Amino acid sequence: MNEDNPLRIYVGYDPREHDAYEVCKYSILHNTEANVEIIPIKQKKLRKQDVYWREDDPLSSTEFTFTRFLIPYLAAYDGWALFIDCDFVFTDDVQNLFNHANDKYAVMCAQHDYKPKEGLKMDGKQQHVYPRKNWSSMMLINCAHPSNRKLDLNLVNNPNKTGAYFHRFSWLTDKEIGRLSHQWNWLVGHYKSPEHGTPQALHYTEGGPWFNDYRECEFNHIWYEYKIKLLENVIKKQEKIYDKLNTADNLSLTDSKKVIINTLLHHLVDPQGNFYSGSTKEKLDILIKDEIDMGNKVATIDSEGGVGYAKKGHEYDTYLTAFVLGSTGTISSWDREENTKTPLVIRGLGGGSRKAIRHCWASKRDFYAIDTGYLGNGKSKYWHRVTKNALQQPGPIVERDNDRLKGLGWKFNKFTPGRKILICPPSLKVMELWGQPDPETWVQQTIARLKLLTDRPIEVRMKPRRGDRVTHNSIEAALADDVHCLITYNSIAATEAIFAGKPAIALGPNAASVICPTDLSKVESLIIPSKDDVEAFARHLSYCQFSYGELQNGTAWRILNEGS
Repeated sequence: MNEDNPLRIYVGYDPREHDAYEVCKYSILHNTEANVEIIPIKQKKLRKQDVYWREDDPLSSTEFTFTRFLIPYLAAYDGWALFIDCDFVFTDDVQNLFNHANDKYAVMCAQHDYKPKEGLKMDGKQQHVYPRKNWSSMMLINCAHPSNRKLDLNLVNNPNKTGAYFHRFSWLTDKEIGRLSHQWNWLVGHYKSPEHGTPQALHYTEGGPWFNDYRECEFNHIWYEYKIKLLENVIKKQEKIYDKLNTADNLSLTDSKKVIINTLLHHLVDPQGNFYSGSTKEKLDILIKDEIDMGNKVATIDSEGGVGYAKKGHEYDTYLTAFVLGSTGTISSWDREENTKTPLVIRGLGGGSRKAIRHCWASKRDFYAIDTGYLGNGKSKYWHRVTKNALQQPGPIVERDNDRLKGLGWKFNKFTPGRKILICPPSLKVMELWGQPDPETWVQQTIARLKLLTDRPIEVRMKPRRGDRVTHNSIEAALADDVHCLITYNSIAATEAIFAGKPAIALGPNAASVICPTDLSKVESLIIPSKDDVEAFARHLSYCQFSYGELQNGTAWRILNEGS
């Protein structure tokens, strides 16, 4: 084996045995100085990657019954790799196991003569008996061996190839299967305890101490020792984090907040309170009752389904969640926040959002609105505008660096004359929020006023569905069709027109109002903004929109609250 490459160790992962996986991983790292790469085999992830698509087998006792046989493919059919079930604990250096690798074999394993007791195993799963039982629970795999090329995606996912086929190594001949010592796959409860020393790798195959019914199993003390060492290691890392936090500029944690953080972190690593004195849940309940101020700056309103939409188990709006993480806020719902004074965060204009906005306007309560970005978006909504106490940036134009605009690849477009007027009404939700007529009525009223001011032909572009307007029915294409100017109310179409080299008139609260007329009477006497003004406007707006990552890491929050 190439000594420069890490030892690749694939561990079968099952969500029911997360504790077992963490202890297994720690035991490997604790006992070796070798460069190792530990890779959990997670079925859900493999399905998302279209690598694994077998239907769930009701006979399988774990999620990795079949996925372990993808290892040669996952390793690009190169080098050696180790597979182990997650219910292993290593007491010896894993390097010593890899030293047994022999290139003449496709697979090497402990060749047990093991017949488990019939019945149930672990947390109630059926125990099955078959030849070569438990051989595949620890495999040193020669991924480059020609015979392992047979283990491709089609074979592993073939529903006609049962577990018996794979676990008996039926794709190999007997001479291609090498033998390893049982010390490296010691079946706890099956083999008699050695008189001296400890096996090199313990395998709690029928159930380990992380299951209630197996807390007193043989060698349980070793598993607990590693569990405690793991937790102690986590706590040491936490203490280092606290030290950094307390020495950071302009930041100090109160004792109460330290208690909360410690309690929460302990709860994450030991939710059952097995290794910390006292119940973490009881501590949390006390802290909540004491109403200690955590300094939440905002609360979100997920309004997709209207008021009261946020429910336990429901996937909360991801962009609202990201903004909350970046602003140390909380995810919430309108019914929880109506009577608080916490600034609100909304996205879109669902029923709950409109209700919350009207409430904030009436009570002079701060809110943040998230919607589609002003510039730089294509088929996907990469950029998201965020405005404080408005739906679009109200101005004035703030002088900004060119860094963000340059990153968008934005270019100035010269203003070009045209013949017709393009009317682009906003959506019904927008018009309702501002107390305006419905879009169709507003269009009729606008046309009637225009006919008193100009003889130009008038074209109406009702807002298309997003799928249409980012493909064949784009605003860019509509503006390029001999347009004199664009007229709208509260739509970013006005901004898009200016950046496309066309004048605009904004008749409602609009980011473009700082650079374009707001009165229909100017339709025949439009003032064309200069290149410098348009570029300053674009730089300004580039600092008013943010990527998902910038919502999450606090960039959006910092820029929005500069100087406050």
